[in-house]
Amino acid sequence: MAWRARTTSGTGESPASHRAFTVVELVVAITVVAILTGLAVPAIDSVQKERLAREPVNRLLLLAREVRGRAMAEDRPYQIVFDGQGYRASRFLRPYAGLEEVETIRLEMAEMAEREEMIEASQARGIQIAPVAPPDPKEELVREGLKYFQEYAYPPEVRVSVRAWNDLEWIPLSGAETKRWIFQPSGMCEPLRFRVEADTSFFEVEFHPLTGDVKSERSWVE
Repeated sequence: MAWRARTTSGTGESPASHRAFTVVELVVAITVVAILTGLAVPAIDSVQKERLAREPVNRLLLLAREVRGRAMAEDRPYQIVFDGQGYRASRFLRPYAGLEEVETIRLEMAEMAEREEMIEASQARGIQIAPVAPPDPKEELVREGLKYFQEYAYPPEVRVSVRAWNDLEWIPLSGAETKRWIFQPSGMCEPLRFRVEADTSFFEVEFHPLTGDVKSERSWVE
């Protein structure tokens, strides 16, 4: 008769029982991870939706800071023009202009770029350009300001409204409707409220006239 040895642990359990217990632990751990993952995915999705919905507001805040800084540095007014498609930042040139001023700035920038390309091409062929006096730093800032043009297009299915200090109600921007936000060389700007609405989100911010930063905010995201 052959004897078969049986090994037991210090607790009197066989290795097979240890293996079974480890498998149970593994199943429980996987179940817990799956539950936590199921809870985390909606939260991550909500954060992503909020980030996308808030993007027009964040981009406007950054643009307002940049425009305000340029207005103070150049001692020239700047503006942000809103319409139903997006907003655009540039020098403030004409008090009563609208979208046609944006197109004029685009054309002027294209002409300046073309002239600069012609000068560079002439210099590359060895054609001497008459020397000019070094530009005044202030005038150089003004010249660079004329080349400044930034624009942002709203995401699809977004409704935008603005309300200035003299508006009795919110002005929805659609079609050819425009609204201008002007920044003075002193650093002050017109008080402005900006609202972005979609089917599952709502953001409304009020900008401080002295700093151009957000003064107050209301929002919700489903």
